[in-house]
Amino acid sequence: MPITWVTLFLLIAIFSKKWCLKSLKVGVLLFLLFTNPFLANEMYLLWEIPPTPIKEVKSYEIGIVLTGMSNAGKEPKDRIYASAGIDRLLQAVRLYKEGKIKKIMIVGMSEEIDWVSGEEKLPKRTYKYKDMLKDMCIKEDDILIESNSKNTYENAQFAAQFLEKNESKLNLKSSFQTANKNQLLVITSAFHLRRSLGCFEEAGLNIDGFSTDFIATERKNMLTILSLIPTEDAMAKWGKIIHEMMGYIVYDMTGRL
Repeated sequence: MPITWVTLFLLIAIFSKKWCLKSLKVGVLLFLLFTNPFLANEMYLLWEIPPTPIKEVKSYEIGIVLTGMSNAGKEPKDRIYASAGIDRLLQAVRLYKEGKIKKIMIVGMSEEIDWVSGEEKLPKRTYKYKDMLKDMCIKEDDILIESNSKNTYENAQFAAQFLEKNESKLNLKSSFQTANKNQLLVITSAFHLRRSLGCFEEAGLNIDGFSTDFIATERKNMLTILSLIPTEDAMAKWGKIIHEMMGYIVYDMTGRL
């Protein structure tokens, strides 16, 4: 997180006579960099995969939606407490309604499970994503759930296993490992899609991507005097994109892409 780096250099400036001035300069420069809305937006424009016009989306058998769309710690458990990532699900529903995808597959570990121990951590949610999709008039037979994967890499691996196990039921035209194009569509946040596609391709799936949940604003709409005023929102955005970029690098170095 950028705030950690800024705080570190400012603390060095306070407690170190030798490095006081240099640390203060670096701390201030980092603060100005990471709180600049325009620069944060530029970074997202470079990293996010641009949106695909709906009319240009081909027809797919399955739209694979990655989780990370709700606040799991909120109670009572009688609803989905949507977070910013819920756009993944909303766009999947629209694609389904317009006949662009025939089934919606939710991939990701149940948010009632502790990610470290794998044991039940929170009271079970009585209203789940499947219920939410049914309330949106999605046919129950067109809803697929994979609830064991804990991260992006496992999302891809477990989804591949699920598809292989249920290949005959899902009407895939060939083996999932040699499936023709336009059968599988990964739907996730634009800043996360780059790493997701790499993971699914590494899992042997022939897949396309659909960006949602955009953080970047078009440059022409961003370049105003307000974009030069420091904001805490810009620092939060930097933290998110740095985390994603580091995740991509680590996945690449460890052979997960």
